Amino acid sequence: MTSDSARGGGTSARVRPWMCGTVVVIDLIGPITGPEVLALRRSLTTALAQRSVPLVVLNARRAGEIDPEALLVVAAAGRHAREAGGRLIVAGGPDAARPLDDVETRATLEEALAELARAKP
Repeated sequence: MTSDSARGGGTSARVRPWMCGTVVVIDLIGPITGPEVLALRRSLTTALAQRSVPLVVLNARRAGEIDPEALLVVAAAGRHAREAGGRLIVAGGPDAARPLDDVETRATLEEALAELARAKP
């Protein structure tokens, strides 16, 4: 198996989307800086476009440093999700994500998924 760092030019960070029912979960692993911000933007754009009412959880429990630009990308994605009648929740994120407008947070991935299951559009 080839590690992401060997394929991705020496970084150990990853942005990995997966589905949990109708919810797109995007795992952030390692520092989200530089090229990983672009990968996050691409993953969020795809996740928001997958359904007419997007439900997205950004699982930041294993994220390292998060670039301020990445936080702005997340805030914009949160606004877009809400305008489309959906939601974006950051789970287990750093305290730095909490004061951003348009970003809902939950302590764990499980709490975020349970919240979205209760509030299905």
